[in-house]
Amino acid sequence: MNINKIAYSAFIAFVASLATLVSIQALSSSEREAADDDALDPITLDELAEHDGAASCWKAIHGRVYDITDYVPDHPTDEAVILEWCGRESTEGWDNKRPGVPHSPRAEGMLEAYLIGRLVDEEGESVEPEAATQAQEDDAEAGEADSDQARLSPAEDERLHRALLGLPLDGHYRGVFIDRGVIQVNITFDLEDGRFTELAYRHLAYRDDDYLAMEEDDELYPVMRQHRQILERLEGEPLTAIFALYEPERLAEDIDGYSGATLRGNKVHSAFRDALNRGVYSWP
Repeated sequence: MNINKIAYSAFIAFVASLATLVSIQALSSSEREAADDDALDPITLDELAEHDGAASCWKAIHGRVYDITDYVPDHPTDEAVILEWCGRESTEGWDNKRPGVPHSPRAEGMLEAYLIGRLVDEEGESVEPEAATQAQEDDAEAGEADSDQARLSPAEDERLHRALLGLPLDGHYRGVFIDRGVIQVNITFDLEDGRFTELAYRHLAYRDDDYLAMEEDDELYPVMRQHRQILERLEGEPLTAIFALYEPERLAEDIDGYSGATLRGNKVHSAFRDALNRGVYSWP
């Protein structure tokens, strides 16, 4: 009986010692992880938010920041699923691969290869996932509030005024002149405060002559020069200046005996009018 008691007591002591060793080991491991985190580069929420797409995707998970840009194309789900978490505190998504189901230990091991830093606030203190998520939500709400304040009233919105009056809006335009199904003039330009900028030909041809492909020794190169003079003279001019194209000699000089009639300014004018009729191609 005494031997059994001694054996039992020895077993209890062994178990207690083992538990103590495990606790010490776990504590040491936690301390090592904390020390390792302190050695990581600090990354703020603002810095994290700059990497919010496929070109550069950073995620914060449990206080650590990972650059998973190279892994995005290899992610097994649709790319949009992983891109949704770029530039954000992503612990919620990591811990809930499916509702209540976290990523696997294998995935955790893969993730460590992309570790680049630790998430901190503006004072350099570590940020808990819940605090980081709340800060992001607060920033989003503030951004929406600023956007609401930035909206102009009907009395101040010049774009609204021009639209209601039937005037061309500022923006990027494209227009064409087509004769018998063949594009002869394709022009592009911007309007800024109702004035021309960034004028250029996308296509300029007549019959079999492609003016934009001509070189200086080509016979019709002077005509191409005249067409370019048109755009140079219109740069910075108000929209109404296009009516001078009915008298192209006002905008272009005769070169080597070529006349204004050869210039065919009315076709260029029609391309301008087509662009305006189509409306803004893209906003600046």
